[in-house]
Amino acid sequence: MVKRIGAGCVPAGLDLLQPFQVGWYNAAVEAAYCLPDLGQPAHLGVLIGNTRALWAPFVGALRRDPSRLDSTEPLDAYVITTVTEALRSLPLRWQVRWAHDTQAPVAMQRLAHVSGLAHLAPSHLSVHRVHGPWIALRAVVVVDVAGPPGPAPAPRNPCADCEHDCMAAYRRALTVAGDVAASHAALSEHWTEWLAVRDACPTGRSHRYTDDQVRYHYTKDRAVLRAAVRS
Repeated sequence: MVKRIGAGCVPAGLDLLQPFQVGWYNAAVEAAYCLPDLGQPAHLGVLIGNTRALWAPFVGALRRDPSRLDSTEPLDAYVITTVTEALRSLPLRWQVRWAHDTQAPVAMQRLAHVSGLAHLAPSHLSVHRVHGPWIALRAVVVVDVAGPPGPAPAPRNPCADCEHDCMAAYRRALTVAGDVAASHAALSEHWTEWLAVRDACPTGRSHRYTDDQVRYHYTKDRAVLRAAVRS
């Protein structure tokens, strides 16, 4: 099932797929954030995310169909289209939740941690063992089939010293910007301070997003996309 989903997602830049048992995650969060388990806690969940590999296919899709630039949020729309198409041919029941959907929220960073995809660091970064903090979490699919066996994996911290490398930058960002978790406008205004926290992480530096991808990730500035499409 993971390979079948990946066949539709990876070429489109959604290149991180992490299988897990739904019950692993549901046991770690409050009821409001639980995933449907389709009747069995041991059912398969697949967390879908991306590295910097997303940018080129995404911009290519905008170039082929510039009308996508007029959608409410072009990247979210691209993710929905890509994942839905990848799931359409599955022979089993499935349900999907989106990282951007506030009506059916999922604690995506907690899920990445519990499933073993990425460590949730004290700096509130999800740190992948290879790509470091240069990842994004987009969707999670629950499929009516057994998930991986055994207990949840013990999360591993790929960083040698979060306090030395990242927490100083994190505290500076909090001092300048305050807690912006609930406000995208505040995040956009102070995005360079929050980018500095990511840049401070020594893991995965060679996998850093391109400058355009970084700017759009933090600001959602549509002009960045239009410039990328023209270039």
